[in-house]
Amino acid sequence: MKKIYKGFTTFGFLALCIIIGLCAYIPVYAQAKKLSMKNTDSKLTLKYDDRHTFNREVKEIRTISVKSDNVNTGDKDIAVLKVAEDDKNKVIATGCGKAIVELEDGKKIGIKVKTAKISLLLLIGQSNMEGSPNKLGNLYDYQNEYTVNKEGKVYSTYGPSTINHSLTNGCFKTASPKLTIWNTDEFVPDSLTDNSSEKEWKRTNNLTDAAGATGKTGLDGALAKEWVKKTDEKVWLVNASHSGSSIDTWLPGSDRTNNNFWQAVTLYKTCEQLLNKEIEAGHYKLSHKGYFWLQGETDKKMSAKKYLKNFMDMHQRLKAETGSGRGNKYKNVNKDMEFAGILMVRAHGRATDVSDLRMTGPRKAQYYMCNSSKDEFKDIYLASHIAEEWTTDEAVDWYFKSIYQTDEKFLEESNMKKQDVKMPSQVADVHPTVHYTQLGYNEIGKDAADNICYALKYANAPASETRVQLVGADGYTDIDSAVKSKFDDMSLTVKVFPAYKSKSLQVMRTEGIMLDKWNVKFQSDKYFSGKVKYIADEKTRVYTLWSEDGESSIQSVIRIPDGGVKIDWKKLNNASYYKVFRRITGTSKWVCIKKTKKNKSISYTDYETIQGVSYEYMVRAFDKFGTKGKNSISYIVT
Repeated sequence: MKKIYKGFTTFGFLALCIIIGLCAYIPVYAQAKKLSMKNTDSKLTLKYDDRHTFNREVKEIRTISVKSDNVNTGDKDIAVLKVAEDDKNKVIATGCGKAIVELEDGKKIGIKVKTAKISLLLLIGQSNMEGSPNKLGNLYDYQNEYTVNKEGKVYSTYGPSTINHSLTNGCFKTASPKLTIWNTDEFVPDSLTDNSSEKEWKRTNNLTDAAGATGKTGLDGALAKEWVKKTDEKVWLVNASHSGSSIDTWLPGSDRTNNNFWQAVTLYKTCEQLLNKEIEAGHYKLSHKGYFWLQGETDKKMSAKKYLKNFMDMHQRLKAETGSGRGNKYKNVNKDMEFAGILMVRAHGRATDVSDLRMTGPRKAQYYMCNSSKDEFKDIYLASHIAEEWTTDEAVDWYFKSIYQTDEKFLEESNMKKQDVKMPSQVADVHPTVHYTQLGYNEIGKDAADNICYALKYANAPASETRVQLVGADGYTDIDSAVKSKFDDMSLTVKVFPAYKSKSLQVMRTEGIMLDKWNVKFQSDKYFSGKVKYIADEKTRVYTLWSEDGESSIQSVIRIPDGGVKIDWKKLNNASYYKVFRRITGTSKWVCIKKTKKNKSISYTDYETIQGVSYEYMVRAFDKFGTKGKNSISYIVT
């Protein structure tokens, strides 16, 4: 026995080890083979934090590989997928890597979870950007009309301007602190997907269909939904607006103070720091950075020149504070703001009155920046001006019916918690006061996301006809010409429809007119008239400015006894000569019948008329440069 034992130890023990090793190896190899993506019935690709619902309950999830880390510990994520607590048919992508899901019917699905692209967008301005309700008496209904997003697609952070707004605008059940430069970490969780905090305002899923999501009034939900739809990416909205604020409170100043600018910048940078960690962990990849601006009601008496300077001071500093080249806390988000998207402010005289579209200083400055292709304004875009179409009940009714056709389609597209909402058909449904209704916010948010995505080619724009509108001080009357004194400036604002084509606007030619931002005036050597030609996406409009001293008005048109028609007109001191035109009443073509040689000639008799035929006459003065004055057309003679 001793010899046998010794023999075994020398030769048999080695063989036994080999056999045991093979036995151990074979199951491992078989298991690895079993977990291969090749041995599945179908394959599916998800992005981090996506949800997917199967038609059967999930029996088992087996992880193949994990490529992402826990944000807080730095260790590998526990798993790639987990089953949702409230739905056994649903899985949640909790890490990046590969896994196999086996359903109750035995079907196996190989799932690859990829890093998710995400945009980080800042919303700033005053009350209409913060989302202030137009009615405080029926908040339950109002707060259930915001657009709801799918969980895992949209994240949101809101720093309210007042404690009260955390309840009305933030829809929180308990009041949150108001935003300051010292408490931004109160609004940002330790990870983007951690919504376990009892502090509602610290959760990032409040704009979604997640259980316990509180929601938010304003344009946030609709803007987020449309952004995700157009980019096929995720988005994180950071709202740091401040109701009632003047642009003066958005100026950075020389020192970091607790004003609106620094509150917004600090909150955004706190979110950047978290996103930087999430990217480092392998969960996300930064796609776009930018901000939306809706402000100006408070500053309606500010001059356009001052508003423009203030905005650019804010804009340039905001880009510098959130741009590239910063420290390690921002190394994965080192990307400059790509755009400022301006949602056009209204004058807010009366929402149902056209005075609400007066071209106040802020409105003139905002249109100028959005239309300009100059380098300093090249990243400032018009995000939305659809609210300018909502001035009459007929206009509102036509607008919504042209887009949605039916109440059912409107509800389907809007995706609200409240399901008995009728499609807007009158001004009061969208903009009855200084604030929009939630239905108005939804539409503006959607339009803003669309136009920025189209303008920056994040998404393909649909084919659409371009329209160029020229308006003066009232902001709503479409004009081709105006009469003014020689020395005064006249405001002229150009609106391009649809909004995303605004940057295509060009001034093609000017004759006798000087353009200074939003003002037009005569050149010093041109007196009677001048022209400017605009073009946007091959659509042209010509604007003519007439001098009030350039109209040689007809004084009389009479038939004289010898059969002719005598025309007398007003003499102009600066005229060089005049032209007289005639046409048969009811026709469109004018025929020049006389060009005078001197300014002294202010009368002409037309002998080439036919008895019983009705005529119209027109006189036009010209200065020494050949510039024509405004036409003066006579009454009809027979």
